[in-house]
Amino acid sequence: MASVGFKDYYAILGVPKTASQDEIKKAYRRLARQYHPDLNPGNKQAEEKFKEIQEAYEVLSNPETRAKYDKLGADWKAYENIGQYANNPYQSWGVDEDAFGGFSDFFRMFFGEDFLRQARRRTSRPLEVRLPVTLEELYTGAKKTLRVGSDVIEVPLSPGLKPNTQVRLRGKGPTGELVVQLEIQPHPRFRLEGNNLYADLEVPLYTAILGGVVEFTHLDGKRLRLQIPPETPNGHTLRLTGKGWPTNPPGDLYLKVQVVLPKKLSPEEKALFEELRRLRPNG
Repeated sequence: MASVGFKDYYAILGVPKTASQDEIKKAYRRLARQYHPDLNPGNKQAEEKFKEIQEAYEVLSNPETRAKYDKLGADWKAYENIGQYANNPYQSWGVDEDAFGGFSDFFRMFFGEDFLRQARRRTSRPLEVRLPVTLEELYTGAKKTLRVGSDVIEVPLSPGLKPNTQVRLRGKGPTGELVVQLEIQPHPRFRLEGNNLYADLEVPLYTAILGGVVEFTHLDGKRLRLQIPPETPNGHTLRLTGKGWPTNPPGDLYLKVQVVLPKKLSPEEKALFEELRRLRPNG
C-alpha cells in the first residue's frame, strides 16, 4: 500500500487544537480569501493551498468529525496499517478515485464514502468579500459594483438594509455564490442605533431664544422644516416619529439641538447684548 501521510488540519488553518469553532471559522475565511483561485489566477500553489484549507475546514467545522479526528491523533499509524485498506483504499467502498479529487488520500481513507459525498457537495463554499457602503446608500438603496478577480459584479442594495447585512448573490463568484458583507463607512452627521437615527441640529441663538423655523437635510437629501419652540435650551432633543431607518415599521429620528453663537458681532449688536446683560445680570 502506498504511504498515506497524516494531515494536521489545525496547522493548515493556523489555529491551536483548543481553538473555538468561531476561531476556526475566522481562520478559514481569512485564508480562503487569501488563497482563493479566482483571486490567484494561474497560481497552482495557491490552488493546492486552497484545497487544503477547504479540507481542513470541512473536518474541523463539524463537531462530530472534529472529535473523530482529534481521537485519531497519535494513533494514525494504526489506522494506516489496517489490512482492509491494503492495495487500494477505495476499492472496498466502491468510490471513484477521481470523484473527490479536491480531497487528500488521508481524508478519503479516514472519513469514508458517505462523508466524502456530502463533503463534495459542501465544498463549493461561497466566496466572501467586503463592500464599503455609506449610510446614505443603505438608507435610499443603490447599485454598487465590486471587482472579484477579473470580473466586475453589480451588487443591488434595497432601501433600508442594515450595516451588518450580508447580501448573497447566486450565480456569481468562483463557486456560484458570492457573499457580500456590507462594511459601513463612518458618517460625519448621523449614527444608527437599532432602527433609530441620531444627529445634531444646529439652531441659531436668536431662533433658540425667540422660536422659529430651521431646516435639516436628511440622508435622502430631502430638507425638513422644523419648528423650534421659543426658549429651546442647548442639548434639547427633538423626536421626529417615523423619520428614522426605513424599516417596517420605520424608526424615529432624534435631533439634538446645538445652539450656534453668532460671530463677528457689530458694535450695534454688542451694545444690544450689553443691554441684555444689564437687564438680566444673572443670565
